[in-house]
Amino acid sequence: MSHRINIIVNDDIWGFLKKIPQGERSRTINQALREWVRRRRRIDAAAEMDRLRNDAKAAAITSDEIVRWIREERERGH
Repeated sequence: MSHRINIIVNDDIWGFLKKIPQGERSRTINQALREWVRRRRRIDAAAEMDRLRNDAKAAAITSDEIVRWIREERERGH
């Protein structure tokens, strides 16, 4: 599905876009935005992984705690 939007671009961007044939402008803008979104998602995912890694270090769980939790769950019949 496609959606029409109105955007305002600076003169330098317009200078580039008006060199592109009218029928290809939307495709070109879509490709550029798709690439930007892909990079942005990777940056966001990496930042989230860093945050989780730092949180895990702050709340380090020992092997003994994990074993205790598993034993408690087994004793409860889970």
